[in-house]
Amino acid sequence: MIQMRGTDVKYIPVLLVMSLLLTACMGSGAGGSADGVPITLERNTEFDGESLRFFVTLDDGTEASVNTTDDVIGVQPGMTPVPGHQARAWTFLKITDDATSVAYSLVSWDPDDPADYLVAGWWAEFPDQKPPLSLRGSERYAIIDGPALDHGVAPQLPVDGTADYAGPAGGLYAYEAGSDWGENEGEFVIEEYQGTITLTADFQDGTLKGCIGCVGDLVTQRAHFGVFLGQDVSDVQGIAKDYELHLATAIIREDGTFDRDRVTLKHPERNVTLAEGYWGGTLSRRQDTDGNPRLVGGFNSVYFEESDGSAGSLSGSFVGVSETFRNNGVSRLPPSDDK
Repeated sequence: MIQMRGTDVKYIPVLLVMSLLLTACMGSGAGGSADGVPITLERNTEFDGESLRFFVTLDDGTEASVNTTDDVIGVQPGMTPVPGHQARAWTFLKITDDATSVAYSLVSWDPDDPADYLVAGWWAEFPDQKPPLSLRGSERYAIIDGPALDHGVAPQLPVDGTADYAGPAGGLYAYEAGSDWGENEGEFVIEEYQGTITLTADFQDGTLKGCIGCVGDLVTQRAHFGVFLGQDVSDVQGIAKDYELHLATAIIREDGTFDRDRVTLKHPERNVTLAEGYWGGTLSRRQDTDGNPRLVGGFNSVYFEESDGSAGSLSGSFVGVSETFRNNGVSRLPPSDDK
């Protein structure tokens, strides 16, 4: 797991309650960030093709866990960007004497090889609470996990060439309206956004850069956070639609991880005066038929201000699949990988 928590990014007051602590799950151990984005490594799931155990290490160092045998309150088919995979989404609720856990996981797996799976989801922990729940004092995590992201064995990265990646990106969008919004000044909106991430890896330079929202528009729809936000999407015209998150060039480390403490936000009509953020993640150990990592998984967060006093943030996760893998659906572990 790459766990991104406690960023230096500022948030408007209500968002501080809702903001997610961002986590990408890869392997055991710990690591650091050259650009100041805190990172630790840890696994968060066990899956056998039928049953899932989902767990996190909490702020006090203890583990909280849920499973599909005892704690499921909702299950439905899921959608996945991974060719040849099927997907299922589970929502979990677990109430103990000490806390309440609410979690969501979307699991994508190869039905012929369940060890080839990917999990995207979130976790909210409410210490000393039972329903009804208050987000104040809670711990929140966004998670991406899977054996191909487990860097107990580092990926074999190409030494030259480039690769393009694209896939789904989404998370929470919060916005407080400024003076340009007339009678709506001061209105606060928090919604779930979905969009497309596009990425380019340059393996000769050892870099990765990208954009969320440069291809297609960001849209508001319920995909993951209905437990918190309800199922009805706010009728706010153009919410988040035309924002573009430009993800500054990040260095790819030998273990396949990357991060950068710079995200630039652009909008064709709004005057963005401040944008502070970060992004990061990992490259998959599984390769496409060109020998490039077949996918990239990670997280992004940006706080921004506009000239009329409006302020907001976009925080979420993403999965980008290589163009070659999208086209032919064939992937493999590196030839020398003993696993």
